[in-house]
Amino acid sequence: MTIGERITGLKMPLLGAKRDPAEQERLLKLYWNRAELKKELAGVDDQLYQLRDRLKQQEAATERVLEEKESLEVLLGNPELGFGALVHFQLRALWKACNVQLEQFGTELRRQQEDRERKRQLVEFHQDRQARVKLAAERLEAAAAAVETEEQTLAALHAELRGLTSFWHYFRRRRLAERITEQARVRAAAVDYLTDMQDAKRTVEKEPWPEIAGLALDGRRAINNAVIAYAQLLYAQLAESGLALLSRLARAKSVQEANYGSRHECQTMMNDIGLALVSVRAQRDRAAEIRSRSELLRSAVRYESAHDAVPEPLSLPSAFVGRDGGVPVREPNVLADDYWEIGRLLLR
Repeated sequence: MTIGERITGLKMPLLGAKRDPAEQERLLKLYWNRAELKKELAGVDDQLYQLRDRLKQQEAATERVLEEKESLEVLLGNPELGFGALVHFQLRALWKACNVQLEQFGTELRRQQEDRERKRQLVEFHQDRQARVKLAAERLEAAAAAVETEEQTLAALHAELRGLTSFWHYFRRRRLAERITEQARVRAAAVDYLTDMQDAKRTVEKEPWPEIAGLALDGRRAINNAVIAYAQLLYAQLAESGLALLSRLARAKSVQEANYGSRHECQTMMNDIGLALVSVRAQRDRAAEIRSRSELLRSAVRYESAHDAVPEPLSLPSAFVGRDGGVPVREPNVLADDYWEIGRLLLR
């Protein structure tokens, strides 16, 4: 065997063995699975970090609560300072009671306004639909009459054609056949139009009642003015005893910072708070006063834009006639000072 034959017979080693396609697919899937697992692991690490951070925050909050509890126990255990703590929390309860009254009042006004607007919307929709049904019925009647007319014309043409039996009628039959073809097309168009009118009438008749899109701007403004007026009345009711301002301060201070005087002064104040709570929760015969203030607000307040429902706080009147008439009494701006947390109760 020659050297050339030996060289030809040699198998040269390949740089890389050719892999099986199935094996390549398996390795590719493993690679992508590994990448997905790394992504999921990174997401789990982020969640773990967030959970640890939340746990630290919760532990800090729990520690603060425990410290406050221990401080409150010490405060209540002091015969001289314990009554002040009771006054503090009762003032907060008075603030909350005023907030609840305003919230319930606003909710009821919104429900009533939604009912009024819904009824008005349904009446308008019913009237509009009745008008469109009437129009569709008129068009349907006209379409039916048109179909009947075209059918009579077509029948007359067919009858005329049947009467042309002689051979000298050949050309007249041809012209009449063309007219019949055109008339059949006209009749078919009239039938299609009649079908369209029938469908249109059924569509109008089956239109569902519309969903309420939300309160109109005028309704939201009226409700907001009434809620602001009620908040002003609550302030006026509690202003003489000083409980309106004290309850607001109690919301801003901690119980450790509160100081309401001696035990006797605290007991007197708690009696006043108890009477105020009963009065606030049993509001009666205030509709006329709320309406009067609401009208004054409506004529006086301004809005930042034509689409705003909440008035500018500084546009609220600063003085109102007292409950018994006479000299106007100056009052704070309940909206600017956010009395009874009114800001979150107003409709936007």
